[in-house]
Amino acid sequence: MDAGIEKECSALGGLFQLIMNDMKASYPTWEDFVSKGTKLQSHLRTTIVLTGAFLDAFQKVADMATGTRGATKEIGSALTRMCMRHRSIESKLKLFTTALSESLITPLELKMEEWKKVASQLDKDHAKEYKKARADIKKKSSDTIKLQKKVKKGKDEARGQLDSALQDVNVRYAFLEETEKRAVCRALIEERSRYCSFVSMLKPVLDHEINMLGEVTHLQTILEDLTVLTAEPNKLPPTSEQVPFTSSFFWDLHPNEQPVMFYSSCIEW
Repeated sequence: MDAGIEKECSALGGLFQLIMNDMKASYPTWEDFVSKGTKLQSHLRTTIVLTGAFLDAFQKVADMATGTRGATKEIGSALTRMCMRHRSIESKLKLFTTALSESLITPLELKMEEWKKVASQLDKDHAKEYKKARADIKKKSSDTIKLQKKVKKGKDEARGQLDSALQDVNVRYAFLEETEKRAVCRALIEERSRYCSFVSMLKPVLDHEINMLGEVTHLQTILEDLTVLTAEPNKLPPTSEQVPFTSSFFWDLHPNEQPVMFYSSCIEW
């Protein structure tokens, strides 16, 4: 029997057990991820409700600015655009929250049950195959020992049988080596497939997150517009100075003056 093959079989068996132990030890981490994801999804639902209420209040401020007599209409318009962009973010946040639950948390929780069953089956199959291969090697090795004793006693006819038996033992060891390699390969594939499945479940969530974050560039543009519009509070916009005053409104305020005189004074101020 080749000692190198025996050493290789032992190393492969040890590697298989290490991989299986790693997979079994990973379950608490997966469970913690699901638990934290569930909490995040719950808080996001609350955030969406509060965001909707906040944006309702925001829109009222924007409407108030738009509804003035001319000096803040463009600010109100920009605020409305800002509010609309936040509505779009709110909508995408809802999609993100839904995907977090339906595409990631729930499927992962179900997948974990499957992973445990697969790992258990891999372990059982390996133990069964290893036990069978070892039993065959033990039987063939026992036969060679008997033949070796006959050869020592001078029975030449047993020498050919011994060579054949030794060759058979080596074949059995080679078969055990291939069996262990296949077991390690299956374990490695199972381990890798888990992370591949995780990424496939995570991708829809990240797609919605990227779409949501893409709205930030629009917010930046509107913020720049607002910054320019509000940079000089004491400077009235040209549109506000072109608003005509009705005679009834003017005479209620100044019954002894002409409307045109008041309008001209306002421009001079």
